[in-house]
Amino acid sequence: MIEAREAVIGYCQTLEGKANDAAVTGDTIGKIAVIASNAREQDIIVPIVGEFSVGKSTLINSILGDNILPVDVRPETSLATELRYSPENYILAVKESGETERYEVGEIKTVAANAGKYVYAQLFLNNDALSRMEPLVMVDMPGFNSPLDLHNKAITAYLDRGSYYVVLSSVVQGTITTSLERRLHEINGFGRDFSFFLSKANLRPEDSVKSLVEHYQGRLDSKFGRKTKVVPFGKSVEEVTKCLESIDSNAVFKKLFRDALLDVCDDIVTNINLQVRSSQKDAQKLQEAVGEMGKSVEKLKKKATSEIEDIRRRYSGPVVNDIVAEVGRALEASIEELVGVAITGNQDALSNLINEIIRSEMASSINQRLEGVSKQIARDFSESLGGLDRVMKDLELDDRYLQNITGKVGAVLASFKGMVPTGEGGNESKGTIENLGDKALPVLANPKVGLAMKGVGVGAFFLNPIVGAVIVLLPEIIKGIMMLLKPYQEQKKRDMARAKFTGEVFPQLKRKIRDEATTIMNNQLAITVQNVSEQFEAQIKKQEETIGSQIAQENTNIADKEAARQKLEAVRNDVQNIAGQIMAWGK
Repeated sequence: MIEAREAVIGYCQTLEGKANDAAVTGDTIGKIAVIASNAREQDIIVPIVGEFSVGKSTLINSILGDNILPVDVRPETSLATELRYSPENYILAVKESGETERYEVGEIKTVAANAGKYVYAQLFLNNDALSRMEPLVMVDMPGFNSPLDLHNKAITAYLDRGSYYVVLSSVVQGTITTSLERRLHEINGFGRDFSFFLSKANLRPEDSVKSLVEHYQGRLDSKFGRKTKVVPFGKSVEEVTKCLESIDSNAVFKKLFRDALLDVCDDIVTNINLQVRSSQKDAQKLQEAVGEMGKSVEKLKKKATSEIEDIRRRYSGPVVNDIVAEVGRALEASIEELVGVAITGNQDALSNLINEIIRSEMASSINQRLEGVSKQIARDFSESLGGLDRVMKDLELDDRYLQNITGKVGAVLASFKGMVPTGEGGNESKGTIENLGDKALPVLANPKVGLAMKGVGVGAFFLNPIVGAVIVLLPEIIKGIMMLLKPYQEQKKRDMARAKFTGEVFPQLKRKIRDEATTIMNNQLAITVQNVSEQFEAQIKKQEETIGSQIAQENTNIADKEAARQKLEAVRNDVQNIAGQIMAWGK
């Protein structure tokens, strides 16, 4: 067990004890249990990405010291494959439903041949290299030019889960392709770090490789505004192994759990503060606060029911307009690339390219947009709490009540990423964490993904139905383009393709995206509104329970009250010290 895993679990155990010592109300103990459970199972996922035939499987085989992964697979048989240590050798192929099928390692080509049935595979090996890497898990990803269904499944499965990326290009390619740039744009948009390697360096003279490294480095610096070392390798994979071994698993692990632990610390401290202040107030005055809390909960429920259409009108249109505009600009900026592929007559390549442009442009902004909308809705709902805010201030129970409770709800929503809908486009969701079951995001961002695909972010759930709808539309669009261009010479084909894209295809794609995004966004807003209301209600009821416990102790003698206060303050100091230690982990 790595040091950081032990530290997280240890803090959970300590904080659970402190919460019990302070008789903290609400769901704090449950949140601690979720964090501890995730910490015990959390892996650090390292997808290895690149285009088809850049040597990903060969690289992994070299690291393993054994030719386990097939290297002669066709794009249509490639499948995202996790490499995991186990005393026993076997394969689990995971379906979209979460159901698994078990294979022997020798049947790996059979798994690849049936790649269309699965979302990803887990290859368990009794291998020293994998044992040394734990909890780091390498993932052999399909090439970017694999069929749309496999490519999109792999992106879905690992969109939010990748903690660090190893990116491969080949000296044979000679430059960073636009496909690779788009994937790096997605990785960068999700705030993930990556290392960049040039494979097959043994196939070019040393001077040529040096020039290529400088070229790649310049492109990366200009595109992403960051210094990323480009490392070439040939038959020896020592440099890649060093990179993997140099990943600070402890730092990555701590970053995954830092905010969730700090949230628990804040829960405990806030609850203790309310207990201490309530203990000093007259029971009749406290009853006034409890009464106002009940009224506020009812106001929140009414607002959630009555104002959903107004909220949809205010937020759905602007977000969808922004998404459609950004996709439109990306398509227009890629017009010459699209034309170039169209005139070759390669329908699959054109489908892949359109899909790639749309995914790349949408993926990096959706999570941020939805999180921003969730927080704004939380601020809107906080207006219902004006009366309660005044009571809490007048009683000197909390002089920043409205800001504090709104901030707490916003933090919870950020952890849930606005709440994940279930089913196609979220139509089946009832909006609560309990009802969402296995498809709800746990409190902790980036949990270990189980066999039922837990932990896929709301961005993926928002994005995939839209992209899926576009994919359904593509065959007819592309067939029309190909039929139109077939009889003409190249320059005429280019001119006609350009006009077809700008005059018909782009508007048609944008209309489809707008229709799908509007439906999904409206469903998402309904879920978010309900959960904002429920989160406010949960916070208020927790405070109501705390104040109620102090009312019940009204007749406790002064000495016992003082002893209780001192105990609470001692616990608060301990928790604040723990929070300071966790803060030192950095972001």
